Amino acid sequence: MAKNRLDVSYDFEFDLIAINSNVKEYKLAWAINKNTGLELAKEENISIDFSGGKSLAISNYFYKTEYQVFRLLKNKAENLEEKFNAFLIPELKHFDYFLMVADDSMTFQVNPFISTIKEIPFVQFAVSVDTSALKSKDNLIF
Repeated sequence: MAKNRLDVSYDFEFDLIAINSNVKEYKLAWAINKNTGLELAKEENISIDFSGGKSLAISNYFYKTEYQVFRLLKNKAENLEEKFNAFLIPELKHFDYFLMVADDSMTFQVNPFISTIKEIPFVQFAVSVDTSALKSKDNLIF
């Protein structure tokens, strides 16, 4: 019997900013809101199911304007009681958080925004990530 394979490709039309910070996600979201004027608010955790019955719960803060969507995601899973130490983006496990920015207005400038995030005292590092080079970029599709 012949096998058919379905290949699906997605457009990753967003900027991804990787952030290192040793604080809880609610404190980071508050500081980003204070420094950038955003209004990130806690949303329900994002659940990603894997084969073998494993799942990943990712902390999620969200803010949406008419033309922009901001999403602060914790890289490490929330459900660590299952001894499943998974990451949202395993190849970037040395980063604590990711900030996804989708901009339909084409007015968002990522470098000045990263500079503003770097001014937060407890942010050690922030950098833009090329999503096309990520192996697990499909984990960023919600």
